[in-house]
Amino acid sequence: MSLLSSLGFSSAATQKVVLLPDHAFFVRVAPLTPGTTPADVAAQVELALEGMSPFPVPHLLYGYFHRPGSGRVLIYAAYRRRFTVDDAAEWADAEAVLPALAVWLGLPPAGARALLVNGADFVTALGWDGRDPVPAVVATRQLAPDAAPEERAAAQAALTAQLAGLPAPAVVPAVTGTVSRVGEEELAFAADGRLARFAVADLDALDVRDKDELAARRRERTRDRYLWRAFQAGMGAVALAAALELGLVGAGLWLKARAAQAAAQAPAVQAIETKNSLASRIEELSANRLLPLEMISLAGSKLKGSNIQFLRTSTKGLYTLEIEGQTNSTPDVNNYQAALRELPACDRVELGQTTDRGGITRFVLTITFKPGAVPAVANPS
Repeated sequence: MSLLSSLGFSSAATQKVVLLPDHAFFVRVAPLTPGTTPADVAAQVELALEGMSPFPVPHLLYGYFHRPGSGRVLIYAAYRRRFTVDDAAEWADAEAVLPALAVWLGLPPAGARALLVNGADFVTALGWDGRDPVPAVVATRQLAPDAAPEERAAAQAALTAQLAGLPAPAVVPAVTGTVSRVGEEELAFAADGRLARFAVADLDALDVRDKDELAARRRERTRDRYLWRAFQAGMGAVALAAALELGLVGAGLWLKARAAQAAAQAPAVQAIETKNSLASRIEELSANRLLPLEMISLAGSKLKGSNIQFLRTSTKGLYTLEIEGQTNSTPDVNNYQAALRELPACDRVELGQTTDRGGITRFVLTITFKPGAVPAVANPS
């Protein structure tokens, strides 16, 4: 039994995925600008390709691997003419077209590790440093299909040298098996006894085909999915309607009786709703009304022992009182401000402009009370 079968993925769910040889692509790991959003990654990939490739981006088949929060992106690209018209025709009905190395990017994170992937005519090295889900090292060597064991061993040794600082690489065979769909939004590969999983949406970035065509395929895929769901819902509705039709005759009489009862009770219900609405409005107005006299009374309760006189008071909103006053003793202003802050109903006290002229200090205080606190202490002792 295969790994996919053991996990409950039936053969009926298998999808066509084309895996291309790694040596057909040049591969780079590029740093990303800090704070790059997933939406900006595609633009930075194209800029990187323009700097790395001798060919314009429209002449390339490319893909990339990135995860949200990663500080780097893995990019691979190949000149379009490396592949024939027949190749492109074979790709038309594939769920994805990827270099073989891309399969291993779907393995779950496992800290620092390294792999040497043996393909029929290539060897690929992948190394993760454990700090980022995107590999830190990716390199590949092309071999002849009938290469001697010594040549393959030499290629593996050269690639292992590029993985310096990482754990000893595990040698694994390239993936050649099938891929299965997991639900509607995920694909899974069996990779050397492990499961590499990809969201269908992520495969569009990994896929090397024309990005505009992939976007069109994605729209068609979404449209088809919604149409299928609508068809299923419609068929379910038809079946339900057919089942309910038999009960409509008897239910009709019951509904008429209920409608008559509701019509008879409608005036009483309307009266109750009107009273409830009026009570709620009265409660709202009483709870949120402006209380200027109560606020002035609270502010005046802290004038004892001072020479402060109120010249003018005004309100701002429901809970703010502005006082313009004067005194012949400047320290009284700061003492009064401190006393006001001790009021339980007071939220904050701000001292505004002060002027001294002829021994008289004039000042402006802005007092903000806590919502709902003024009525409770409207008559301080």
